[in-house]
Amino acid sequence: MQMRRIIGKAKRPVRKAKLASTPRAFNEADLCKIHQGDARILASMLSDKSVDVTITSPPYFDLKDYGVLNQIGFGQNYSDYLDDLAKIFSEIHRATRNNGSLWIIIDTFRRDQEVLPLPFDLASRIKAVGWTLRDIIIWKKERTLPWIHEGKTKKIFEYILVFGKEGQSFRYFPDKLRNTTELKRWWVKYPERYNPKGKALEEIWDFDIPTQGSWGKENVRHFCPLPGELVGRIIELTTQKGRVVLDPFAGSGTVPTQAILRQRKYIGFELNRSYITKFKSLARSELKKKRSKRISSKFEIAEFEKLILDLRVLKFARILHKELMRKKLADSGLKVLVRRMRITPKQAHKLCTAEFTVLAKGASRLKLQKMESVIAAICRKRPLSKFGVHEQIVFKTRETVLPAGWKKTPVFVYSQSNSHKFRSRLSLTDALRSEFAVLSKISVNVEEPDA
Repeated sequence: MQMRRIIGKAKRPVRKAKLASTPRAFNEADLCKIHQGDARILASMLSDKSVDVTITSPPYFDLKDYGVLNQIGFGQNYSDYLDDLAKIFSEIHRATRNNGSLWIIIDTFRRDQEVLPLPFDLASRIKAVGWTLRDIIIWKKERTLPWIHEGKTKKIFEYILVFGKEGQSFRYFPDKLRNTTELKRWWVKYPERYNPKGKALEEIWDFDIPTQGSWGKENVRHFCPLPGELVGRIIELTTQKGRVVLDPFAGSGTVPTQAILRQRKYIGFELNRSYITKFKSLARSELKKKRSKRISSKFEIAEFEKLILDLRVLKFARILHKELMRKKLADSGLKVLVRRMRITPKQAHKLCTAEFTVLAKGASRLKLQKMESVIAAICRKRPLSKFGVHEQIVFKTRETVLPAGWKKTPVFVYSQSNSHKFRSRLSLTDALRSEFAVLSKISVNVEEPDA
């Protein structure tokens, strides 16, 4: 979390917390609760391989007094602080399923004008108990205090450390949260450069912290609460409905609340009883909001995937036409008719199947053979080899032998220079007589963005 001194250095002597010698193991009845108590004790009560993902932000080191004796962080020396965290995350490692993961939101801090790399010191400590650092994400959070200190820039980010169990692959669903809106302006003309499911998540996540104090209207009152959308993203990326989400430092309850919203089970630990009370209010408020706000964007992703594949198929047809004309294998009457097929490609790198009918009226057998050779060659090379389209090429020399399906409904026509915006909708007869190069059952009408 954002590091700054709230109270001066602790003057009281540090007392070690006494751990229960024979702690009771948690059972199913202990799920979906925030348990009041010390995480050093409660973590030892977790059942083996019962947790799917842990999302947490540990207490500040000696910077914030949370009002509880023997707390982790305030009043400790740096080594003892790291030791206590390592013990907790060791118990969490035992309690985590083999395909589970650990996400820690944490930050560096200054002491005696020196930056201490807390995130990386902690990563080194918990590597010894079986956690391996798999990824580092930057949380860009904008609103935070202090705005600036003498001799340093304004602090606007924290680290999100992503850990998996050593030697294991953790559950991760990146396609669920791909971005289908923040695309560069040329995505329409170059659909082959975009994953049909959308833009992959990047390593910088931009989420403001909730507004608090006299400026805020939310129920959260915490030193630095986590944004619900950030936590929700991690839950969606790593779990499915009904799975268990843990936060050993639950604070005001953002992690458990987001677990509830997404129909996951949760378990939390928190020393401060007032935060547990606030959690109940926060959960009620967020559940009320959910009734009028959709969390999932599956529909938008599916629509975007269809659009990208349609654009790829149409551009594929346009390139075929362009290459045949460039090599002077056909006259201006050459048409390429294209339609998507309901056939799942067997090749792993192919995403869809399309039939391309090359209509070269009156062409000789020799010329058709040359066309076939040219098309086979360009389909094996870039850019067409990267389109993810499994092509089925058909050659025809007479329009009267076209498949019956083409004659029943109107077709959409595209020019030699534009396959993202159809020019007209015509009957097959009129389309074949027109100057347009590509004829299709696919209807795409997308304006190229200005920026």
